[in-house]
Amino acid sequence: MSARESRIDWAKLLILLGMGIYLTQLIISGNLLNYINQRFAWLAYVGAGIFFALAATSLLQRIKPSLHAHQHYAIGWDIVLVVAFPLALAVLIPSRSLGIEAINGGISLRPVGVGTAATFARSPLDRNILDWLREFNRAVPAEFNDLPVDVIGFVYQEPVHDDDEFMVSRFTLSCCVADAFPIGMPARADSLDEVAIGSWVRVQGRLQAANFAGELLPVIAVEVLEAVDEPEQPYLYP
Repeated sequence: MSARESRIDWAKLLILLGMGIYLTQLIISGNLLNYINQRFAWLAYVGAGIFFALAATSLLQRIKPSLHAHQHYAIGWDIVLVVAFPLALAVLIPSRSLGIEAINGGISLRPVGVGTAATFARSPLDRNILDWLREFNRAVPAEFNDLPVDVIGFVYQEPVHDDDEFMVSRFTLSCCVADAFPIGMPARADSLDEVAIGSWVRVQGRLQAANFAGELLPVIAVEVLEAVDEPEQPYLYP
């Protein structure tokens, strides 16, 4: 094995080990759920195990050259760098969940996914934003008048909204951040100037059918608006 091939082999070993360590760190820190639906978290465990196994195999081949697998094609630095690039980005860019800066094209008032009987059976104070939007799809706005609401989301405003209007919003995640979808509930609050746009809030109040951005909708008449920390799991799952 030439000196060049030896250096490339060491680089491959470090990349494989780095990928395994990175996935393990995401799992331990809980940051994995910033990227994928929790239903698919097991894939990261499998992936980390595979990377560590490949790294161990590569190290064993370095220690015992007789075990080195025969390569039918040469791997150059160009391929090594292409594979290393995603790992470098993952390490250099801090892990964080999607927020207001990821919204492009506005917030949807329509439910995502199909509601289940269990979802519809939840009491009003146990419903999250996705639950409410599914409910809104089943009846006219006036049928929700005076129902209590207690939801958590981030504050979002569009130019068409009045100063006291906003959307309490979350992202839904079916598989991963590539299919993330912003949804929200209309709300009105006299104390909106006390919270920053994009910040996480807990909204408590009652629904009232009202005109919101030119459409008759169930709107939260906010009674309590308080800043909160971002939830441990910021996404909602259809």
